[in-house]
Amino acid sequence: MQRRQIISSFAAAAVVTPLSLLPLAALAAYPEKPVVLVVPFPPGGPADGYGRAFAQALSLQLKQPVVVENRSGVGGALGIQSVARSAPDGYTLGLAGGGATVFLPLLMEKDKHLFDTFKDLTLLSKVVSTPNILIAGPHVTARTVQELVLQAKAKPGKLTIASAGAGTSTHILAELFKQRAGVYMLHVPYRGAAPAMQDLMGGQVDVFFVETPAALPLIKAGKVKALFTTDSKRATWLPDVPSAVEVGLPDVVAEGAYGLVAPAGLSDAIMRELVPAIDAALKSPELVARFDQFSGVSSPTTSAMYTAYLRNEYARWLPVIQKSNIRLE
Repeated sequence: MQRRQIISSFAAAAVVTPLSLLPLAALAAYPEKPVVLVVPFPPGGPADGYGRAFAQALSLQLKQPVVVENRSGVGGALGIQSVARSAPDGYTLGLAGGGATVFLPLLMEKDKHLFDTFKDLTLLSKVVSTPNILIAGPHVTARTVQELVLQAKAKPGKLTIASAGAGTSTHILAELFKQRAGVYMLHVPYRGAAPAMQDLMGGQVDVFFVETPAALPLIKAGKVKALFTTDSKRATWLPDVPSAVEVGLPDVVAEGAYGLVAPAGLSDAIMRELVPAIDAALKSPELVARFDQFSGVSSPTTSAMYTAYLRNEYARWLPVIQKSNIRLE
């Protein structure tokens, strides 16, 4: 009888043993199934190209497929909102641009935010960055930024500057340019970069800030003019185009940057597997070369560095937005 009681006691103890006390071999290893990478923009654009190249590199490191899902809307915020609402199990990641993580939260009332960048997301790493370029339509007579500024000052409001939409990064960058150059140019918002580019080439608007990958083929074909890049140095893809520093606008420095995010609350066990895989993927020569084809620079960081970068972006762009009195309903 005593022997049976001892055996029963051991059996009961085994039933209530917490998962944390079980051997690691008894727990499911991460990842054991495909991972979804949400790209919050339509297929075919620069973000989609970066996302698919990164997904392929990350899948090699995780030894599981990384499947890209395009979920566009609200400047990239809808897709990242879906990431924030997903289970924190490491199987849903998102490629987040500054529009969703920085600009929209600054432009909208707090009760209308789709998510909180620092509370609802795990900020994993910066992924890729590329400079913006101020381009002019072929009808614009100014050959340099200095000439453009002189024309804008001579006839305030006559020259127009397009954006991919009110409140987008291209809009805020246009406002920064106007503030630092001391000019007034009429802002013309579009529903995306593609229609803005079409009207620029057609002569309906004069200038437009755009990410390098979208502008590079048109610049090389002579369909638009590149006036300067929003970087402290010349871009390797456009060695003949001056930088912001060279044209006397050292504060008009802004990159198109994308980072990797996940839902808040990822466990330490998942982070131990995921973080080294992300770092190895971003440092792989194959991905560095692929990003270069899209005029992008691989930019691996720690989670803390990416978080600090976004907080710095908040602090940097808030006064620009306040001075321009831009709000989104």
